[in-house]
Amino acid sequence: MLDSNCNYKGSPMTGFIKRAIILGLTVSLGGCIIFPLKQTDSDRSLRWCPPLPNCASTEGVTFVHSIQPYELNMPLGQAWPLIRETVNSLQGTTIEHEYPGYIYAKSHTRVFHFLDYFEVLLVPEQNRLNVRSSSLLGITDFFANYIRTENFRQSLEEQGVITKKNE
Repeated sequence: MLDSNCNYKGSPMTGFIKRAIILGLTVSLGGCIIFPLKQTDSDRSLRWCPPLPNCASTEGVTFVHSIQPYELNMPLGQAWPLIRETVNSLQGTTIEHEYPGYIYAKSHTRVFHFLDYFEVLLVPEQNRLNVRSSSLLGITDFFANYIRTENFRQSLEEQGVITKKNE
């Protein structure tokens, strides 16, 4: 459509379509927002992984999301300060919320600084840690969350906090 000065003028429907496309992309590319567990929560487990390959968890039920458990190798009182220190030492990661037996941290990816969530939950009756790392946005994370969990594992293994994988 041309206006009186012979300039192209889009129809009102064009603006609506553009907004609908942007909204659709935003919703479809969103992972999930993870809120920290409350100390009073009766369900003592980490949140599920969204059905996208941008999450790694010891509680994952699919091969895409599942990682091996973290079996503690020392008493919790001795292990927890090392676990906390190791979370803080992960590249781009800061602890946002913590209470005994639980850490909720936010991590930013190296190149694009995308926000990811990193959680550690003690399961005392099984003497192990549940760990979860998940992206806020995107369909895939190019294994950033899996790599983060494995870097965390390797550091804890080197310190003797957990048993080595496949032992």
